[in-house]
Amino acid sequence: MKKKSNFQTTIVLISTGIVFILLTLTMFISNTVIMLLSRHGWISHPPGRSLLPFLIQSGFISILTGTILTLCISHLPLRPIHTLIQAIHSVSEGNFQVKIHLEHPKEFRELSRCFNQMTEELAGIEMLRSDFINNFSHEFKTPMVSILGFAKLLKKGDLSPDEQEEYLNIIIEEAGRLTDLSTNVLNLSKVESISLLTDFSAFNIGEQIRECVVLLESKWGKKGISFNLELEELQIHGNEPLLKQVWMNLLDNAIKFSPEKSEIRLFAQADPTSVKISVQDSGCGMDEATQRSIFDKFYQGDPSHSAEGNGLGLPLVRKIVSLHHGTIDVTSCTGQGSTFTVTLPRRTFTVISKAKPQT
Repeated sequence: MKKKSNFQTTIVLISTGIVFILLTLTMFISNTVIMLLSRHGWISHPPGRSLLPFLIQSGFISILTGTILTLCISHLPLRPIHTLIQAIHSVSEGNFQVKIHLEHPKEFRELSRCFNQMTEELAGIEMLRSDFINNFSHEFKTPMVSILGFAKLLKKGDLSPDEQEEYLNIIIEEAGRLTDLSTNVLNLSKVESISLLTDFSAFNIGEQIRECVVLLESKWGKKGISFNLELEELQIHGNEPLLKQVWMNLLDNAIKFSPEKSEIRLFAQADPTSVKISVQDSGCGMDEATQRSIFDKFYQGDPSHSAEGNGLGLPLVRKIVSLHHGTIDVTSCTGQGSTFTVTLPRRTFTVISKAKPQT
């Protein structure tokens, strides 16, 4: 606080010094002009008396008066600067709620608007950071508590073989959740640091989606889920590994929320301006509130977070699609399943052949 006060005092003294120098120069120039005019007879003064003492006295009085007035009013034009300095100090101390309201002149008004916009963005970033830490801590702590608890039970050694196998399976499952969480966090962090994709290649998107279905067979096979594939053979020009993460996440979600013996439909079709890839399940569906928040980090439709997952897959999907200049939308109704549609601009693909339904 003392440092800030000294800084403001220094500004006032510098301002006063500048005004003092300007007044001195002004009086010197004015007196010189008066003396020259008097010497040439253009200004009259009492005979026998020198004009110099009068000029010195008037100059001294003018400088003294100007300096005193400057000291009294110098803080007025500097008040907006003081306000800005105080606001900057508040922001540097972590207070992102501070606002300034400078109306005049118009340059200060624009400065005020830009400063307030900056603090709003910083406050939003801080809120996201805080939410991320809280949610990550929750998602990390839950499986760790389970692993620790069942490991202690196994250590006792008075369990039946069936109980031991059950507890080991739980530990393996929870360890898998931790692995998925860390992988998704790292992937999301990596993708969010990218502003422009450069590693593009041409590949068959229909073939890639079918490959993803095969890779997830262990999950959908257990539930007896069938697939209806209507995939046009589209040659996509994009980042193949990243787009593979998109289909893996969307398919994994569809399998997770689909009931046993149900069907998942996949569409990949081109129109004159874009290609649309849709993943449609027949699961529990979502209400409108859930649809609005489904792409937020760590958001899960189940407030208790009891469902399998960590709420990072869809934010990762949206970011990857955005890097390809595309969009992702969801349509859903409670009890009637959900459809996620990825739209990519036409310039990223060419049609190889028309879709043939497969099951």
